[in-house]
Amino acid sequence: MKTIHSLKQNTSRIDTFDLARGLAILFMMLVHVLDFYGERDIRTSIFGDVITFLGSPPAAPVFMFIMGLFIAFSNRLNIATGLKRAVGLFVIGYILNLVRGSIPLWLSLKMGLVSYAELEAGGISPLSELLIVDILQFAGLAFAICVLFKHYLPNPKYWLATGVMVILISPALWDISSGWLVFDEILKLLWGNKGQGAMFPLFPWLAYPLFGMALGYWFKQAKCHDRFFRQTAWLGLILLIIGTVVTLTNVDFHYAYFLRSGPGATIWITGFVLVWLWLCRWVIDKMAANRGFNLLFFWSKNVTAIYILQWIIIGWGLMLVGVQQLNFIETLLAMFVVILLSDLSLRSWLWFRKSPMLSR
Repeated sequence: MKTIHSLKQNTSRIDTFDLARGLAILFMMLVHVLDFYGERDIRTSIFGDVITFLGSPPAAPVFMFIMGLFIAFSNRLNIATGLKRAVGLFVIGYILNLVRGSIPLWLSLKMGLVSYAELEAGGISPLSELLIVDILQFAGLAFAICVLFKHYLPNPKYWLATGVMVILISPALWDISSGWLVFDEILKLLWGNKGQGAMFPLFPWLAYPLFGMALGYWFKQAKCHDRFFRQTAWLGLILLIIGTVVTLTNVDFHYAYFLRSGPGATIWITGFVLVWLWLCRWVIDKMAANRGFNLLFFWSKNVTAIYILQWIIIGWGLMLVGVQQLNFIETLLAMFVVILLSDLSLRSWLWFRKSPMLSR
């Protein structure tokens, strides 16, 4: 029986990380559909809790860990290329906000699908949808910082130390504001909260790509990758224990909520990611290659594109089904439809980019 690992030779990509990122994409789509389409009883059910968990530690933190890992792993990423990529991610984040949120919401108002009173009650508007700080804005900032660290502070000990410092000082920075609207929009990127529309503030999320960079550096030095993953799994278990103990000392402080966790929960999530990567490595070694894994690898290699496309589909789909209106069966169907349309849209986009019309 040929395993996935045995079928992927002479490639610059690492199977384990592609699998982990592919699963993160899948879980991300599931939780987005649940949060935006599922009615309250579905979101608070056992099914909802499972989907919410899968869309939390195994999703965004894994994305950020692997982003940092590939920054450290790449030998071709110079400062100019890296900063250009960072600016692109940051700008695309706001373009996506416009396309998936502001425009559909504005059209919904014009078409009478929602009223201004309903929007005010929900605390949203086309402008607030445009200014949301989502993972692409954070990724752009984090990518730039990690590229600068790699070139000017090339020792992974500095990356780890900075990541730990980010974890420890983040709670002291949260919600600091100036009272000036424009300046506070900038501060929101750094340490804003969910109520302000900051889903992924730089503090504490920056810790994950910094730790991922250190992991990538040592991964490159490892002579035996299987042994490396076993060692990181043991480290992950230790961090899970430490994170649990620290969090239990003050749950409200250390686990305010997933998008802006305190030190204890951030340590726990870091440990989970390390164990999760080992588990993905185990799956790669033990399971036979199949179409499911090939699909996950495909999504991983086109992560930014499929992230954007699934959000556009979900955002415009709200005009058809409404916000949080679907029952269990309808939510499952919506999950299937979003995944299918996202995959088909990605393939169409890649085909369009390679079409002869664009090469002329």
